[in-house]
Amino acid sequence: METETLDSSTNVRMTAESVAVSAVPVRKHIGLRAYVGTFGTSVIVQGFTVLQGVIIARLLGPLGRGQYAAVILWPNVFAAIGIFGTNIALARAAAKTVRYDQIIRTAIFLALITATLSSIACYLLLPYLLPQAEQQLIDLSRLFVIFIILNHLALNLIAVDQGAGNFKRFNFTRAVLYPVYVAFLLTMWVKGIREVKWAAIGLLAANLAVVLVRLSLVLKDMNLWGPLYSPNRAIRESIRFGLVGAAMPLYLQADKAILLWLLGAENLGLYVVALSASAAIGSITNSAAMVSFTAAAQVERGEGFEKIAKTFRLSAALWLFFGGILAIAMQLLLPLVYGGEFASAVNPARLLILGSAFAGLANLLDQNMRGQGRAFVGLEGRILGLIVILTVGLASTRWLGLNGMCMAYIFGQLTCLSFFLWRVLAHYGRGIESFCVKRNDLEQLFARLRRGLMLRNSS
Repeated sequence: METETLDSSTNVRMTAESVAVSAVPVRKHIGLRAYVGTFGTSVIVQGFTVLQGVIIARLLGPLGRGQYAAVILWPNVFAAIGIFGTNIALARAAAKTVRYDQIIRTAIFLALITATLSSIACYLLLPYLLPQAEQQLIDLSRLFVIFIILNHLALNLIAVDQGAGNFKRFNFTRAVLYPVYVAFLLTMWVKGIREVKWAAIGLLAANLAVVLVRLSLVLKDMNLWGPLYSPNRAIRESIRFGLVGAAMPLYLQADKAILLWLLGAENLGLYVVALSASAAIGSITNSAAMVSFTAAAQVERGEGFEKIAKTFRLSAALWLFFGGILAIAMQLLLPLVYGGEFASAVNPARLLILGSAFAGLANLLDQNMRGQGRAFVGLEGRILGLIVILTVGLASTRWLGLNGMCMAYIFGQLTCLSFFLWRVLAHYGRGIESFCVKRNDLEQLFARLRRGLMLRNSS
């Protein structure tokens, strides 16, 4: 996997200038092209995500889809916790310097350390984290632990591009995984392979492709041997983000873990499909959140409120409009797209549209606060949301089954979003009316939609 690695004892020397990011912070211009390119890439990524979800569902069915989710569940959790915020610290460092070669070397160096520690912990703990009924999946889940190494390398390198404002490379690299994985899944389809094992191996291959592409781009621009941006400084900066990172995967995966333990793999498969269908328009907020992080990281604390407020209002309006359309169409679209075996996931998917909207808007505010250096806001919000998901989920899932878990997800995301709104307003010293959708926002939104349709028809 690694064509070249760093040897910290013999081949890496620290220089005085690598200790500081830059004597004077560098503010890069982020124009409309960054937002448009990132949004366009997010739409493409979302499309491929839906497509791969459809193919996996049709290949494996509800039970196999649930087993696949169980196999990748804990390696994903350990990957997210184990990176310990180093990717965010590196992105913030890249936003304030032009010495990207030093930061890239440190990104690779730290990824190998954090991934090794996380992989060992995940491998050893897996037998205790999977329920007894799914113990046959342990060997495959342990194989998937390789994902942690690939994930940390990819995330650190992509984070440098995001912080540097190189959105062309950032968007290209983060998009690589999806067509590669879809191609692998289509090959499975053609060859009649319906095994969970090969779906997991294909995901590993796609993540490897991302790492190889990003490393090849590194080697075109620089030599891997040379001075580092201080790893100690990056780790100190990452601690606050790492604490947030420890809560984030638990917050994102708690619902799936509860379902796996209480209702089994088949119900987990239905829930994952419902959640995927509900988030089909998630690119509305995902792309805006990515760009908002960089914009917030470049300005001083307390600056840039008008931009985040307007982005929030437009994103909320888009969710309201397209989410309503999706809810109406779900009865027809979900069984048609994912297969009749998943018809019972229609009502859960409708419920989860609301939760997905809350989650997307919360992520938008969280990324803005991270860019402003307020990492613990994310930690506090995610802990509150996690408590609600666990409390409501454990109770309601026993009584209401799958729909109960959907309600827990909605309440958890709403709690998190409400907390973020409160903290953002306090940070900038503004009132809640700044985030209320205004008539002017709707007029601008529909005017842009009309222009887009007119341009499309004229072409």
